Amino acid sequence: MCGIIGVIGSPYASEEVFQGMLNLQHRGQDASGIMSYNGRFRWHKGEGLVESVFTKETLSQLTGMMGVGHTRYPTHGSSSDAQPFFVNHPYGIGMANNGNIINFPHLQQYLKNEKRRVLESDNDLEAMLNLFACSLDQNDFSADIIFEAVREIYHRANGGYSTIAMIGDKGMVAFKDPKGIRPLVMGERNDKECGQCYAFASEDSALRAMDYTNIHDVKAGEAIYIDMERNVHRRLLEENHQASCMFEWVYFARPESEIDKRGVYAVRLELGRHLAKKLKGQDIDLVIPVPDTSRTAAIALAETLGVPYREGLIKNRYIGRTFIMSSQRARENAVKLKLQPVLSEISGKNLVVVDDSIVRGTTARKIIQLLRNCGAKTIYFVSSCPPISYPCYYGIDFPDPSELAARAGRTIEDLRKEIGADHLIYQDLRALKKVLGPDICRACLDSEYPTTIFEAGQFEGQRRRDRE
Repeated sequence: MCGIIGVIGSPYASEEVFQGMLNLQHRGQDASGIMSYNGRFRWHKGEGLVESVFTKETLSQLTGMMGVGHTRYPTHGSSSDAQPFFVNHPYGIGMANNGNIINFPHLQQYLKNEKRRVLESDNDLEAMLNLFACSLDQNDFSADIIFEAVREIYHRANGGYSTIAMIGDKGMVAFKDPKGIRPLVMGERNDKECGQCYAFASEDSALRAMDYTNIHDVKAGEAIYIDMERNVHRRLLEENHQASCMFEWVYFARPESEIDKRGVYAVRLELGRHLAKKLKGQDIDLVIPVPDTSRTAAIALAETLGVPYREGLIKNRYIGRTFIMSSQRARENAVKLKLQPVLSEISGKNLVVVDDSIVRGTTARKIIQLLRNCGAKTIYFVSSCPPISYPCYYGIDFPDPSELAARAGRTIEDLRKEIGADHLIYQDLRALKKVLGPDICRACLDSEYPTTIFEAGQFEGQRRRDRE
């Protein structure tokens, strides 16, 4: 899972990309990068948060009316594989991606044996970039050729992805995988200084912050090409049953964002209301959230039950999102520093503690121990997401089933004992389906994967090697 943004038509494209990346920082903390084009490609990237990688001086070098940016959360390759990536032939192409390609090892071999292209990294974006470049190199340039190049990616790359690319002297192209698993939106703005500008991003909130309007989702299987004269060419290349990642609404996306015309904030409120039904009649003093993502569901749960809502855990704003940290040790250390209790709201109380999800159980276990040490009487630990029992191969960082707290074969009682709660309550899968509708990927909950996963073993093996 990463954050991507692209801008074309603005004389301050890189500055806008930078601003958008700040609004997408929650999607990736390991590395950041921006590439611009002004007759030649220029880029700057490095490990760390957006504000630590870029300075006023580095941004001033990224000139041009076209730019692409990326905030990285690695699931393929190392954190040092900062995007965007670049290939100089044909035309010069820069590309950034959010997602994962399951059959990446197969694509590596295909590119080497059939196209005589040797990849320099274990980042699946490099395979996509070279597939795209190979297709563009076959014929004279046109919008149709671009769409055929995207179709070639659809044909060969199995996974979930949203992608933005710049082509030297030609324009910008963006596309979403045929199942629409990873999010991507498009917006426009009429700039007094230079006319029409267009932008793409992982979330609409990043574009609204820069006054883009007419923001809408790129469709599953759709490719959009904007040429240098800012003419918009779009084509639906594949029509499939859409399967947007449910984890976007549960955890990843900002609460003010909207995905597939469903507001993230409204979805989280509704999930909290459904959870409240499971707690009626219980002896509860307070409802407290695990900040920040679960706050919305916790508010709705408390309101529905008529129980006081309190901020019993205070977040250190300088500690990143623990789930997307790159190792288990980093996650455990971060939890210790991230949350501090408000003793007066905990001691002697029967608490409902609401979290957005339980993946590895690390955060839940540490929080419950913290609350016990502060004198909590009874702890109901509540997850607004159903049990995550199966691995994700589409860009969420749990491809190894052995890491999952609620992995297949384990009962809720097993997990309750492991994390130390008095009561453990999960959202029902049926309730999640009711709130989000049928067009979602919920494979990590019920193993119904939207694409074939026979190559997933290779993916999992590569992921383990990346962590070593």
